[in-house]
Amino acid sequence: MTINPSTIKKASVILNPSAGQGRLLNQWDAVLEQLKVGFEDVRVYETSAPGEGASIVKELEGKTDLIIAAGGDGTVHEIAEAVLSIEQNRPAFGILPGGTCNDFSRALGMNQNPIKAAVQLSEKNFTHIDVGEFNGHFFTNFWGIGLITHVSESIDPNTKEKFGRLSYYLSAAKSFQTWEPFDISISSEEFQFDGQAAMFLAVNGPFTGGIRPFFPDTDIQDGKLDCLLIEEPSTSFIWDVLLNRLSDTSKEGQGYHYFQSSEISIKTAPQQLIDCDGERQHHTPAVVKCLQNQLLTLTGDASF
Repeated sequence: MTINPSTIKKASVILNPSAGQGRLLNQWDAVLEQLKVGFEDVRVYETSAPGEGASIVKELEGKTDLIIAAGGDGTVHEIAEAVLSIEQNRPAFGILPGGTCNDFSRALGMNQNPIKAAVQLSEKNFTHIDVGEFNGHFFTNFWGIGLITHVSESIDPNTKEKFGRLSYYLSAAKSFQTWEPFDISISSEEFQFDGQAAMFLAVNGPFTGGIRPFFPDTDIQDGKLDCLLIEEPSTSFIWDVLLNRLSDTSKEGQGYHYFQSSEISIKTAPQQLIDCDGERQHHTPAVVKCLQNQLLTLTGDASF
């Protein structure tokens, strides 16, 4: 289904003023000026607490053409999931990156300078993209259990703001020293596994922690999630991940498995905490799916 950009006139920006230590606020006048170039009606809603952005999305249902998440990865996840929960007359979605890593905005080709990103949004390059779904919840970037969750939990917020993506390297190295195996059963049309593992990832976007550590060639329009199962991480494997050196020829073997699938059933013992776009609220078991062309989204350029 194609979209006529001229019909997208009302843009609602949900702004997290605390994201990235207030980086967006420092440039907000210029950002807003650029957004008004592309949209006739631009309204801004500031949030003050987690969950407030999703409530604003619900209030805007049927009243806006476009919802823009302005903030970091947590803000993007909250707003995108709320938009995806709208079944009828769902508005389009866009991102103004303002956090530390801004992973999914990078997947969409958005410039990491907020003012330049606002220019991109005003150019109205729309496309339909895939999203992930599990147990009635949505995600845009990744779903993971095991080491990935330990990495997220062990990142100190102060370190994250000070060192950015380096904080993920430091945290990954720390987690590697304390990882615990768990029993996992994976079932999909393409791959079956029963045994112990250290981590399982199902991703829609290629970026984690601001880099492309696992799946540099991930396509968010192919109807598939890229999946990685690590049985027992070796020092060389973790080093390759940190240096972003996993290649097409090394995706299988040495204790890890790579596959693509549109639906994966995961059971674990004991239950594992799920890291979903950096948010940790749910536990296994889960059925993880890729919903193809589910979300009308603004991207960084027309060639996306």
